[in-house]
Amino acid sequence: MTAGEYVDYLLRWLEELRQTLYKKDAYVLGISGGIDSAVCAHLLQKTGREVFAYTLPAEVSSSSDISDARQVFRDCGFQYREISIAPMFEMLMQEIKPELPAKFEREQVLYGNLMARLRMVSLFTLAQAREAVVVGTDNLAEYHTGYFTKFGDGAADCFPLAKLRKEQVRELAKYLGVNNKIIEKAPSAGLWQGQTDEDEMGVSYQEIDAFLRGENVSDSAKERIDFWHNRSVHKRMLPPVPEKAWE
Repeated sequence: MTAGEYVDYLLRWLEELRQTLYKKDAYVLGISGGIDSAVCAHLLQKTGREVFAYTLPAEVSSSSDISDARQVFRDCGFQYREISIAPMFEMLMQEIKPELPAKFEREQVLYGNLMARLRMVSLFTLAQAREAVVVGTDNLAEYHTGYFTKFGDGAADCFPLAKLRKEQVRELAKYLGVNNKIIEKAPSAGLWQGQTDEDEMGVSYQEIDAFLRGENVSDSAKERIDFWHNRSVHKRMLPPVPEKAWE
């Protein structure tokens, strides 16, 4: 299947979900300035439906990411909408912080996950008001490794990129005309300043893609991929419920 044929398939899939499953009028999307959200933005623009796109920066968001997000809005012809989650984060942390341990591991990750969840809470609220479908941006490499925030960017009504390796996302980006600067930038969840996906995971997307293609990878790469996959099983399942009812 060519890139064009797969884009056509995704457009039909998105519209069938919107009309048949969700019975909604439009789409809602968060645009980060990264390649995944840029590809989703270009896809949604091609549906011909109304798209309510937002960028939701935090205090730690880089000026380059915000600039790249604005480029996506311009390229897709979307109205620029920016909602800062910084005030929400600060207000919530004032209430939560007294209940946190004095010292705990991975402090930056905890704060970053809270930001991701605040973004998705905001997007779902906006979507409910707009009668819209919330579109997620996670790809296959992120899904397999669990490199997403549970009930954060891992929460959406649909994930059009979920069957695509990172290399395939880049191929679709080129086909759709995503700005080359965005295609070539180092992938980052933007959880803290200077953060990159590959540094945090300890394995490159190139190695993850090779693994997902069924190819041999180095022992160290396989160890990291298996580590992330196994520790994130709970992220790829619905919350467990008891097998037996009380009868």
